[in-house]
Amino acid sequence: MQPKQPMPITRRAVLAAALAIPALAPPALAPSALAQAPGAPAIVARFPNRPLRLVVPYPPGGATDAVGRLTGKLLSDRLGQQVVIENRGGAGGNLGADLAAHVDPDGYTLLINTTSAVAMGPHLYHHLGYDPMRDLVGVAQGCHVCNAVIARADLPANTLAEALDLARREPGLTYGSSGNGTSGHLIAEYLNFKAGVKMQHVPYRGTAPLLTDLLAGRLDLTNDNLPAYLPAIRAGQLKLLAVTSETRWFAAPEAPTVAEAANLPGFAALVWWGLQVPAGVPDAIVAHLSDAMVQGYSSPEALERLHVLGMEPAPLATAAFRARIAADYDIWGEVVRNAGIKLD
Repeated sequence: MQPKQPMPITRRAVLAAALAIPALAPPALAPSALAQAPGAPAIVARFPNRPLRLVVPYPPGGATDAVGRLTGKLLSDRLGQQVVIENRGGAGGNLGADLAAHVDPDGYTLLINTTSAVAMGPHLYHHLGYDPMRDLVGVAQGCHVCNAVIARADLPANTLAEALDLARREPGLTYGSSGNGTSGHLIAEYLNFKAGVKMQHVPYRGTAPLLTDLLAGRLDLTNDNLPAYLPAIRAGQLKLLAVTSETRWFAAPEAPTVAEAANLPGFAALVWWGLQVPAGVPDAIVAHLSDAMVQGYSSPEALERLHVLGMEPAPLATAAFRARIAADYDIWGEVVRNAGIKLD
């Protein structure tokens, strides 16, 4: 019996997954756990008793928006209150994050954030109106996606090892990203550093124009979130050389990891999404929100919705999520310093 092929991921499928709302919802979390928390005041025990606001720091239609809408649905089902999505795009996610960092820390304003803004951005933007590592705190991680090294169809290299050898012989080999300071930019520079090569960065304003140039052969390679490229890869219009996850990715199990393909043990770089709140939110509220996130992203509904998006659930409770933020902050700081990247 032939293995079932992953369903092609299209923009229509992404939007449908982001907006679809199942008719049945699991029961809300009982507030009794909060009432029993040591020292929790009565107001915390009743949390939440009104709708919550979830800030999505990017415009509608993208990956973070899709994750934000799914997060809002999962939290609403488990907290028993409506979660209102508020898109505040701009400045690479910094405008929305700045808003969330300066609201009343009562737990009613939440932020869905990603690796790029939390662990990469602070090393790239030095004139923010907030401190990403002090003014915002992690609640729980929800999901993640891998990036991939993808080549134009006629690149004279069929494996990542061959592409890196080509880059050593031809220093002008280009790679595109969806913008300066994005995960694709920094993960590609991480690969440059680990492999001892220097591919030339070409930033684009989003994935769509990058994909156009890659398909037309005007660009050699890209390092970007995998899902958007799968239709062209399946059609033989692009070459998938490797994925940046620790293990092979469910949506493209035929592709080796960078660690395998380039003989770089330990190389892994995933883009994650998680929930944050302003510093000062009571610990009991953070714990309640964390429980709702972990339960939501551990559900069959989350797995089904995320797989349509090419993502995987990866729930982490508060302590583990904050440890991941700290570790990634250190890793991407080193990458930025080694690559000499400056955006302001």
